[in-house]
Amino acid sequence: MTGNRVPKLLAAAAGLLAGALLVRNAAQRANRPAPASGDGVDEKLWIALGGLDQWVTIRGQSRDNPVLLVLHGGPGSAMSLLAHKAFPGWDAAFTVVNWDQRGAGRTFGRHGAKGCGPLSLDRMVGDGLDLAEDLGRRFPGRPIIVLGISWGSVLGTEMVRRRPELFACYLGAGQVVDMQRGETLSYLGAIARLREADRDRDAAALEAIGAPPYPSLKGLQTQRKLLISTMPKAERRVFSQMGGEVLLAPDGKLSDLPALLGGAKFSIGDLWDELMGWRLVDGGLDFGVPVIFLQGDIDLQTPTALVVEIAPQLCAPQTDLVLLKGAGHIALVTHADAFRREMIERVRPLALAGTAGSPP
Repeated sequence: MTGNRVPKLLAAAAGLLAGALLVRNAAQRANRPAPASGDGVDEKLWIALGGLDQWVTIRGQSRDNPVLLVLHGGPGSAMSLLAHKAFPGWDAAFTVVNWDQRGAGRTFGRHGAKGCGPLSLDRMVGDGLDLAEDLGRRFPGRPIIVLGISWGSVLGTEMVRRRPELFACYLGAGQVVDMQRGETLSYLGAIARLREADRDRDAAALEAIGAPPYPSLKGLQTQRKLLISTMPKAERRVFSQMGGEVLLAPDGKLSDLPALLGGAKFSIGDLWDELMGWRLVDGGLDFGVPVIFLQGDIDLQTPTALVVEIAPQLCAPQTDLVLLKGAGHIALVTHADAFRREMIERVRPLALAGTAGSPP
């Protein structure tokens, strides 16, 4: 009897797998954006940055548009596979560049920890500047906007400081200002919200870890898990669905998910101690390009209060602070329409006007 059931169970499992793959393939086709126009660009390629081939995607409907260089967060949270979700329709106004940084996404998947590391902020800044120079050659005369998201805001800030002449403006979203202060405020805020929600056991678990810097990666992971659980519903949904979105990405492969997870763990492990000591003020408050902060007004991870505090202190050709009402740390996704509107109506004209800096 048992011998007869095994082939049937295997056949049923194979049928379920085949059905799942068919559904996934259909979802991938549905998520695939329309081809770029004749004057546009749609490239997915490896570019040597800092002596290491790194994964870059470039998409835009017109080469006359400004170039938008996206620096993902994490560290290690590559976004190239999620561009169809994070930047829908942006290619009409910008040439959008997504880069799987050293130690992240497909770059990590190809080279592994040994090939990518060791990581340092200085090394990552060098890679980013290599990419900016490459983009200047590909799109001569076009202004380059840097969009730094969370960890990417640290990377972007340092890139612009080192080579302002490469960029038209800097845009920070989920901006890091003082990592130690920000993490402490985030930690204490999460405990307070857990107490308010009568989640005393979770609050006690967070208190038992101790305030940042956390003693281990496990402590950080526990804090992030509990922090996310106190975020607005829209943000919690995005975080919970991220793995599934990767698998359904238009060009996604089954190998991408372990590469993304492995890269995030590796990058955080290599960069976290250095990152915890970073403060925007330590590099000086003078910027050679316009600076715009597009910040959720209830960002619980990189506290908005610190961005409000630092913005008036900057010395730049132009400094704008835009608070998106009801948005948190990933306003780019949860408040996509408002974020995109600010990009098109505020950032794009500024870049094209060439207020400061000059295209490479």
